[in-house]
Amino acid sequence: MVLLRRCFICFIFVACCLFFSLAAAPAFAVSSHLIPLPAVNFDTPSPKTANAELSQKEYEQKISSLEKICGDRYNVFAQTLSEEKKAALSISHARWREFLFSLQETLNRQLNTPVKVFYGIKERERVTNIYRDAAAAVYEQRINDLERWSRGDFSPLKIGDPDALKVALAYEENLFNERASRCVYLMEERYRLEEFTSQKAWRDFREAQLSFIKKMTDDRHALSEENLLMLRRINDIRALQAEGLVFFKQEREE
Repeated sequence: MVLLRRCFICFIFVACCLFFSLAAAPAFAVSSHLIPLPAVNFDTPSPKTANAELSQKEYEQKISSLEKICGDRYNVFAQTLSEEKKAALSISHARWREFLFSLQETLNRQLNTPVKVFYGIKERERVTNIYRDAAAAVYEQRINDLERWSRGDFSPLKIGDPDALKVALAYEENLFNERASRCVYLMEERYRLEEFTSQKAWRDFREAQLSFIKKMTDDRHALSEENLLMLRRINDIRALQAEGLVFFKQEREE
């Protein structure tokens, strides 16, 4: 009985500590995926993402291939444009590369290693390499955009309702700020300058990209769709980044 009473008291104490620690934390630091923390079961068998399965040499070959495809698609598309539009595309592409390299730099130091996170399969953990997945995704997205623009398609989401588009934009803008703050909160202080640089690089890229789109179409609805697509993409990357950071945050605290 004494032992049971002591166990019960310990349980209450731990529960109270957890409650107050969560109450004191910023709201953006808590999500349904981050509690319980995913690193707890890291050693148990889990499926892997495609990039996590690759050797370093295979991954480098994949990125090299994506870079070549991206360059080819850019050159083909640029040849169809007037000098003014080609100049705008060139600036957009340069800002995209700066964002890509900045993102790679911050993720390489923090998340270029296997982690177990909730990714791609609802409520199921998978082992992945967030640095690899993010870099590959950014290349693939750029390739898709260049191919789509070559077809004259500047309405990627096909949202017909202007009010629905406005609501979606406001939501994603708010989510961007929330997830950017979450990543900064979760990471070690020594990485934060690189993170701020990466976030600024994305904003510069968005500004240049939307400036290019304005020269390609007078449709303001299409411009908003491009903006929304960019926000959704970066928000997905930041959500994955945050889960990876939680993985290491738990390790530090243990």
